[in-house]
Amino acid sequence: MKNKILISGIAAVLTAGMFASCSSDYLQVDPVTEVSSATVQNTPEGAQSAMNGLCGAMFTIYSDFANNLLPNGEGTLMIFYGDVMGQDYFSYFFEKRAPFVMTLNRFRDNQTWLCAYPWGYCYNLIAQANTILQGVDGITTEVEKMQFIKAQALTIRAHAYFRLLQLYAPRWEDSRNGEKMVLPLRTDPGTSEMPLSSMNDVLALIYSDLDTAIEIFENNSNYRNNIFEPDEDVARGVYARTAMLKHDYVLAEQMAHDSRKNGRYPIMSKEEYKGGFAEPNDEWMWGNDPDKERVGYWSNGAWYACNGAYIDWNNGCGTINYELYRQIPKGDVRAELFFTPDKLTGNQLSIAAFWNDKICSPSSMSLVGNINMQNQYRRFGRSVIPDGNQTKWGIPYQSRLQGHAECSVFFGSQYKFWGIDDYGTDSWPFMRGAEMLLTEAEAACYNGHEEVAKALLLELNAKRNDNYTCNKSGDALLAEVKLQRRIELWGEGHNFFDLKRWNEPIVRTAWKKGDITSNNIPQSNVINFLPTDQGGWRWMIPLSELQYNAAIDQSLLVQ
Repeated sequence: MKNKILISGIAAVLTAGMFASCSSDYLQVDPVTEVSSATVQNTPEGAQSAMNGLCGAMFTIYSDFANNLLPNGEGTLMIFYGDVMGQDYFSYFFEKRAPFVMTLNRFRDNQTWLCAYPWGYCYNLIAQANTILQGVDGITTEVEKMQFIKAQALTIRAHAYFRLLQLYAPRWEDSRNGEKMVLPLRTDPGTSEMPLSSMNDVLALIYSDLDTAIEIFENNSNYRNNIFEPDEDVARGVYARTAMLKHDYVLAEQMAHDSRKNGRYPIMSKEEYKGGFAEPNDEWMWGNDPDKERVGYWSNGAWYACNGAYIDWNNGCGTINYELYRQIPKGDVRAELFFTPDKLTGNQLSIAAFWNDKICSPSSMSLVGNINMQNQYRRFGRSVIPDGNQTKWGIPYQSRLQGHAECSVFFGSQYKFWGIDDYGTDSWPFMRGAEMLLTEAEAACYNGHEEVAKALLLELNAKRNDNYTCNKSGDALLAEVKLQRRIELWGEGHNFFDLKRWNEPIVRTAWKKGDITSNNIPQSNVINFLPTDQGGWRWMIPLSELQYNAAIDQSLLVQ
């Protein structure tokens, strides 16, 4: 399969500039069809084709980087950077194939693909959005529809700059009130040389783009047709995320609230939460569409679904940090989706088996060393098949491609994410209602609106745990909101970014033989990653950008 961005229309800017120098470090992006800004400007059909391409660039095939990691756009950014590099998610796949992702020691190495991938991906989106924005105002027919497309392009450009700030900018408290220089601010098509702009300048563009987008959306009679397109609620969600990054809590609370007002995106039920996260439901605000994706080996589900194609490689598909699991309240539906010591039944094994090195591998946390344990996780896996429909979903942790061989299950293996075809292709939630609820609750805590925060926690947990109560206040209430966010959004790409924003360390503690109070993390992934480490968790601008873009004053990179 060729490594192409399979888009129906966007311009040659993708192959120029930032992808020209040291291209082996970058995404190899060869559009199937090149549409210039003139083409966009001439016809509504050209503008719509370009918008379809822009949306599709968020869930399509990108170059095969080192170790066959097969990035696919937004999902890869969320999983690699938001979860694998965080505290609450352990992946033996990365431990074997790219351990440096989990050891967090490459932030200052600007020659690695870890620095290059999100930079190239986000500026890809920005370049496409800029091409649309340059051309769409010149179309004199279907003007209202063209304005809707303009608002969508502004929203995606704002989202891309938000992602760049998450990775390449300092925390707000380390930014000298936003005056630190962080990114080239490109607002026109092409990849001309461009100096760095301040964090404030980037934030101002995001705010302006979203103000304009929301105003257009609110006064427009058009609606999106697909879950992968942004709309006014997605724009408000991006606004809330960005405002939290800036610690602009009043605005964040309002935008998060407005994104769900009038009952939109109701919190999914317990049954829906256990439904496989493979297809969108009413809570999903934004995500890829598996019917449109069709990227096979590159799909999130192939690698990260519990019934995905690559389970036969005995890599697992992610486990929950047991220290977080222990904090999930008893009776909470979210605890039902992980294979942990409390899932054992009968008298064949005791809980201590999870800390027995003859049963649980100290280097991987794989639980293949005892037939009784295998029988336990086989039973458990069948018990959590969504809707009990084995014909649709198959058996978890069993190969979908190579003869249905039995595969490894790990201490804390997840059964939250499932796949829906031979590869395990699934949808992926770029944004959903629970995230906005928890964002509103967190901002409400900072704003002194404690009753609002508690009411939101009760709203969420009415669909998670029938016994949930919350009488906390002050710092304890804020800590509860953060904990609920870690539990609810586990595996959805938020943990690393949240910990950076919270100015809190990443702490992973070790599994210890015979110690049932210890964790489920191998010694090789134990870490105490302080907020000051690796430049304050700030990725370096890739070398390929610096070599191409002479307008960047490199003395500013060490500020």
